[in-house]
Amino acid sequence: MRNNIKIGIGFLTVLATPFVVGEVSGNEAQAAQGWVQNGSAWYHYKDNGSLTKNAWVGNYWVGADGRMVTNSWVDNNNYYVGANGVWVRNAKKTGWVQSGSTWYYYNSQGQLERNRWIGDYWVGTDGKMATNSWVDNNNYYVGSNGVWVKNAQKPGWTQKSGSWYHYDNKGNLTKNAWVGNYWLGSDGKMATNSWVDNNNYYVGKDGLWERNAKKPEEKKSGWISNGGVWYYYNKEGQMVKNAWAGDYYLGSDGKMVVKSWIYDNAYKAWYYLGENGVYKRNTWIGNYWVGANGKMATNSWVDNGRYYVGPSGAWVKNKDNAYSGYYKVVSLYIPVYDASGNILSHVSKDTILFRDNRASIGGRIPVQVAGLTGYVNSSQVQAVNSSTTFIPDYVSDGKYVYHRYSQYSKVMVARHHQDMVVGKSYYSADGINFGTFKLGHPFQFSNLKSKTNYTAADLDRLYSLMGASDSRLAGKGATFKAAEEKYGVNALYLVAHSALESAWGRSKIARDKNNFFGISAYDNNPYNAATKFDNVDAGILGAARWINEKYLSKSTYPARGAYLGNKAGGMNVNYATAPYWGESIASIMFAANEKLGRKDG
Repeated sequence: MRNNIKIGIGFLTVLATPFVVGEVSGNEAQAAQGWVQNGSAWYHYKDNGSLTKNAWVGNYWVGADGRMVTNSWVDNNNYYVGANGVWVRNAKKTGWVQSGSTWYYYNSQGQLERNRWIGDYWVGTDGKMATNSWVDNNNYYVGSNGVWVKNAQKPGWTQKSGSWYHYDNKGNLTKNAWVGNYWLGSDGKMATNSWVDNNNYYVGKDGLWERNAKKPEEKKSGWISNGGVWYYYNKEGQMVKNAWAGDYYLGSDGKMVVKSWIYDNAYKAWYYLGENGVYKRNTWIGNYWVGANGKMATNSWVDNGRYYVGPSGAWVKNKDNAYSGYYKVVSLYIPVYDASGNILSHVSKDTILFRDNRASIGGRIPVQVAGLTGYVNSSQVQAVNSSTTFIPDYVSDGKYVYHRYSQYSKVMVARHHQDMVVGKSYYSADGINFGTFKLGHPFQFSNLKSKTNYTAADLDRLYSLMGASDSRLAGKGATFKAAEEKYGVNALYLVAHSALESAWGRSKIARDKNNFFGISAYDNNPYNAATKFDNVDAGILGAARWINEKYLSKSTYPARGAYLGNKAGGMNVNYATAPYWGESIASIMFAANEKLGRKDG
């Protein structure tokens, strides 16, 4: 309709063009006719001198204030006028267009977009850009400027990590307020089992307000939570203070003590209360040790006799080590017992055991070896000393730390530790704790269910780097990786395990039986007892499946954790009697990682 009108009055265009009839003051403008310029704005006056508004004057549009409009869509947003105010024929709306306080978006064909995202803005079924509302099937929230608000919460209730929260219609977390019969605290969590709202109302375990609950000042008994703090009331309804309630301690203000030391005058001892309020047992709290009864130890050897604490309870660094002697295993393999006589593990012949300062029990000698603390039968060991027998030690060459099992054999276990003196012997029954420092062992305690970063080609290259190009396992990198993928067993570990058990695939059991992992090769008759596999690939894949099922994916015997470990935990507990079997495989993994570029850390 607009086009027809324009064609009909097209001959008036020039005559209707604004021209300066003189700049006039406001009063003069009221008496003017036709187009009048006032400052930079143009106005049109009718013959009777009244100001034209919201109307076309030729090809020009004057708005509600009477001013000639430029560079805008006008007349109900149907026509466009350019920089000089002239109607632009066939103009198409493109991009964002504002009409009043509302924004619309037109595509390159001039079509109004609806029900879709334009960047971070949503236009609805009427084409309007949405604000302050949930859009797109109620899945996203846009704010007052129309922009999508990331991570906005939908109104109503939502559960996170076991707690309930409530969000209002704008996605704001409700705090310190009632929502129905539920109270939301200062952290936004729905309160349960506590007095709320200035201690005037009680909500139960389901969060519901309990109408007839007794107020805080009324008689209570047992444990009461108030504002996240626990109190204990005796049978008389009195708040307990400066006293124990079971394993929990109530302070001078009646609050249950958490994450703090307390001194008990009755027991003349210090105790440490953990984050749940229960006193700690058999653990370090900083440089202080609390024993089985929870008391802080003083003037004694602690933590299985490995460390000494002084009169203040603090750990004394550089105290002479707690080992009082050494023993060598003389039987093929022997059990190590706990104090109750239960077998913890077994260790093999010629293993050197470290005696500690504990007392003997039932004739059994207290010893430590490869992380394990226990007792052995005196008839199965022989006392030795360093003048006649080599005592296993740890020594650094400045680059790497080695565990020397004898004068002739050693394994590389870690990178140099800054607290170690090059060439000096260090002694430790677990290889980790050395009195003044701890030594980390790469791979010995890492998860064997995690994948290595090395490829099949990397594993193939390793055999050449290790001088094992003639191994039956050389070139089987793809099979090791297939075992990793199929059974979830780390491929680098499988290579290292097979290297230790089969001398890099060159042992007689490996050659004759394709058994590269010592499966069923028991100490008393290893060759005849060892399992036989059809071929090399079957030996790798079959072993990976067997190891995963027996040791890595279960929590029952013989499994003790999905890591190599030592005699205290991990595969080493029950897979091999050799106490440093896990450390030895970890050493091969460590050496391989060093040669292949440290992709695994």
